Amino acid sequence: MTRKLILLSALVFLATGCTFTDKDLTWPEKAYPQEYFINVFQADEAAQQYQTQEDYLLWITRFYEGNNLTVGWIGLTEQLLERIESEEHRAEVKGRVNRLGAKIGSEWAKDNLVRKLDTRNAAVWGDALREAVDRGEVDDYITRVENDVESMLAGELKVDDVYFERYYYDEFD
Repeated sequence: MTRKLILLSALVFLATGCTFTDKDLTWPEKAYPQEYFINVFQADEAAQQYQTQEDYLLWITRFYEGNNLTVGWIGLTEQLLERIESEEHRAEVKGRVNRLGAKIGSEWAKDNLVRKLDTRNAAVWGDALREAVDRGEVDDYITRVENDVESMLAGELKVDDVYFERYYYDEFD
């Protein structure tokens, strides 16, 4: 997938984010436990200066559920797991992807002024995850993203350092 398409997907996701209402705060059944995100938010004084906990949790639900134009983390996870044949491997990948989604979502949902990763990063990781499944490289890919997310949260890797070609060569670019 080209950078332009990834950027377009990210812009569509951001533009449609304004269409959500407070009723969307119903916690998604397949999302990581809400208490995790509450703890992350309460531990981040900078994030609290720019948004309320309710607003933060609403963005978490958007991350997990997506919208009619963008697949959320739950949908992405389900698409991925459908393509893994071994039940044992599927369970292992599900656990890793769930933890990874919680880490990405907990940072992505913060206000733009304080978060250390953005919508484009999440879109790149989702697209590259699909490519990893196609290539049979899910485990290695997840490890790479886990490391990159940790590096971003530690300030060692910048938002602009994450692009599709970091993980896979885009032969259509």
